[in-house]
Amino acid sequence: MNQNYHLPNLLIGGVHKAGTTSLHTYLSMHPSVCGSLIKELAFLLPARYNQEVPNDETYSSHFKNYKGEKYILETTPSYLYGGLPLIETIKNRLGDNVRVIMILREPADRFVSFYRHCLTKLEIPADTTLEKFISTSTPVDAGVRTTDESDHINEGLVEGNYAAYLPLWMEHFGDRLLIVFFDELSKDTPGTMKRICNWLDIDYSVYKPGDFTIENRTVDYRLGFIHRFALWVNHHTETFWRKNIKLKRALRSVYYGFNEKKKGQSELISDKALKDLEAIYKNPNQQLKELLKNQKNINLPYWLQ
Repeated sequence: MNQNYHLPNLLIGGVHKAGTTSLHTYLSMHPSVCGSLIKELAFLLPARYNQEVPNDETYSSHFKNYKGEKYILETTPSYLYGGLPLIETIKNRLGDNVRVIMILREPADRFVSFYRHCLTKLEIPADTTLEKFISTSTPVDAGVRTTDESDHINEGLVEGNYAAYLPLWMEHFGDRLLIVFFDELSKDTPGTMKRICNWLDIDYSVYKPGDFTIENRTVDYRLGFIHRFALWVNHHTETFWRKNIKLKRALRSVYYGFNEKKKGQSELISDKALKDLEAIYKNPNQQLKELLKNQKNINLPYWLQ
């Protein structure tokens, strides 16, 4: 690691649609944490595809707002799936003291949320049913994710097989790895943030109750052209919104009130598809339970009981 540059010593990984954006925002608000102004940098992700990772100077340029904070934070959910090449890159580039938080979500619920996310992001046709989305996704028993960077949509099912990816992280990071569940983050945000702050040895009392609003919520839209414009603006001005989080939250509330479709895509989600997902993840969840049941500082959620 080049000491001339300010590089992350705290990473958030996990799974898509599991609260990583919210956690990144909450931690970035803390005076002891400097968060990247672009949330999902995916800076080290090329290592997963056996591609060259840009240099430290480029990495450091994403943290120009650093003012001596204890932690420099980057968040990229897909890091969970990077395997040994990514882990070795993290250790070589960021040193031996980097800490990692992995957020997990009940896989069937996460898959449905990911499916809805793909719909609202206009990544799949608007009439795609959940059943069809499942049938076109790579099967869970296909092993770990492919190395095809462009195939992220079809990897939705495989992403839920957490037991296939976590062992390497547990082996290489030990006590510097914290596993958090979406359930606890969403149901008891203050309690979860206090636990995370204690693990990081930073002061939890700096937070106020109003700080913990939900970020990156998937919503169904009424007017497609306005939604497409909102997506474009959010994507191209993320750095500005990261610096002005209160303004973003205020404008987002106005947008939700104007363009959110109160009735979701329930007609596209059948009971059969939901039961199929439960069956698909039965064995992977059991494997995850066996992996985590003896780990300290982990309270298993309902879906692993």
